[in-house]
Amino acid sequence: MNLFNTFNHFYNRYLAFVVVGVAAAALFVPRTFLWASSHTTLFLQIVMFTMGLTMKAGDFTAVFKKPGHVVLVTFMQYTFMPLFAFLLAKLFRLPDEVALGLILVGSVPGGTSSNVLTYLVNGNVAVSVAATSVSTLLAPVLTPLLLSFYGGAYLEINFWRMFWSIIQVVMLPIVSGLVLNYFFGRHLKKVEAALPSLSATAVLLVLGGTVAVNSETLLGTGMVMFLIVWIHNLSGYALAYGVCKAFKIDLPTTRAMALETGVQNTGLAGSLGLTHFSPATALAGAAGTIVHTLFGTIYASFCSRKDLSNKKSGMSTVASTTSSNY
Repeated sequence: MNLFNTFNHFYNRYLAFVVVGVAAAALFVPRTFLWASSHTTLFLQIVMFTMGLTMKAGDFTAVFKKPGHVVLVTFMQYTFMPLFAFLLAKLFRLPDEVALGLILVGSVPGGTSSNVLTYLVNGNVAVSVAATSVSTLLAPVLTPLLLSFYGGAYLEINFWRMFWSIIQVVMLPIVSGLVLNYFFGRHLKKVEAALPSLSATAVLLVLGGTVAVNSETLLGTGMVMFLIVWIHNLSGYALAYGVCKAFKIDLPTTRAMALETGVQNTGLAGSLGLTHFSPATALAGAAGTIVHTLFGTIYASFCSRKDLSNKKSGMSTVASTTSSNY
């Protein structure tokens, strides 16, 4: 188990570098991850299954204690993010399939990496986990519904086909994990340390597969896509900070809500794009996985440094006050 603990620590600490390394390999040597593009659904099911295995009733305590925070972040996710994606697609006059992919990124639930990032920014992890869980459980209905509403202008969307696809990719693995955890939780303690490593590997394979299959397009016009996805990502942070300031929400919860709103499940977006449409529709998901993780890690580093600086200045103030009393 020490091996898995070491890997988990390494993954959390060097997340940005690992993502860049995998993305670079898939981008410049696509054959290394091209095989993974046909198995993205399986890898996502593994991620969702491990999520279900680690879910406990306590994870939803935040929903009942302070439901306003979870409801508010879920509302922002499923209203503003798809609308702004649609507006960006119009503003930049994206091709139909690429535009649909961007709207798909805006219509999926919060990414599981937001929980790790919330921990790294000293945020409210309970709210983050609860919000990710709620938005993920709502995805089978809301994601195809929003994609039909905003994306119908570009391509015909088969609501029920996508609904069933998300049930298979998201709901069934999560429910299976929950049931297994409920009945055999004590026995699963032995492998619990390995689950983050397994999930992390599956996420990286989804990233590698979606980038590899879009490598030529990303190298050609990818910089524009990266910029658009980053603007969309930043808008989620900005909205959450503005709303939290208006409602006078504490800083740890504000950080959690900013990450939940800005960081989308781009792996799911990429997988759905490949399964139901074309590699071009998975382009935004591929770019988003890189952008969301990189910027999220930079944001986490900034918050950690700021907290450390505040802590040091606070200690200095106490020390100077103490010395002046003597």
